[in-house]
Amino acid sequence: MARLLIVEDDPVIGGNVCDYLAGRGHRCDYAPDGYVAMALAAADPPELVVLDLNLPRLDGLTWCRRFRAELGSAAPVIMLTARDELEDKLAGFEAGADDYLVKPFELPELAARIESLLRRVQRQPFADVLRSGTLVIDRAARSVRFEDLEVRLPPKPYRLVELLAERPGRVFSRPELEEAIWGEPQPQSDSLRTLVAATRRCFAQAGCASDPIDNLHGHGYRLRDGVS
Repeated sequence: MARLLIVEDDPVIGGNVCDYLAGRGHRCDYAPDGYVAMALAAADPPELVVLDLNLPRLDGLTWCRRFRAELGSAAPVIMLTARDELEDKLAGFEAGADDYLVKPFELPELAARIESLLRRVQRQPFADVLRSGTLVIDRAARSVRFEDLEVRLPPKPYRLVELLAERPGRVFSRPELEEAIWGEPQPQSDSLRTLVAATRRCFAQAGCASDPIDNLHGHGYRLRDGVS
């Protein structure tokens, strides 16, 4: 059982989600807007958040940034939204989301994604410092430096870079990365491509002259030559 926070302005959707997840053994707190959600998260930190993007008073992107920065939480966040454009997904990942589910969605799929994220958090390695050229990852602090610059990465981009840095020079296939990051392959989905683009943007925003990710078309991803 996990402590979940469901943030959804539609009470019917929010109630259905809470009832379904409670039936699977989770404890659910419900918030109809971002301000209520922030107060609940501060009073009783959730283990995972299901967050609607289009919220009154405090939109989902702003809420997620504040959840990460002000409350310092690393709890997984799944964003729910009717928007399915690439730029919307990039904005969600950059704000700190771990996963992105487009409305309308099926409750069993939401539950599967929640359970996958919770399993990954529970088994996530927490070890030493990874070094690969100018890339330095401090796992304990969850910090990343590249080209002597601090790079702020949301949880999923962080996990992607961490995976590549664990085996510098190795080419990771799309299914391998999807399994490690989402807990299962993402057939007929551009989730990995979206995640890679969001990660590269983080390095660019930090002022890095390059990004560490090399795309070998048809094969997969690895650390870029010169990083390792």
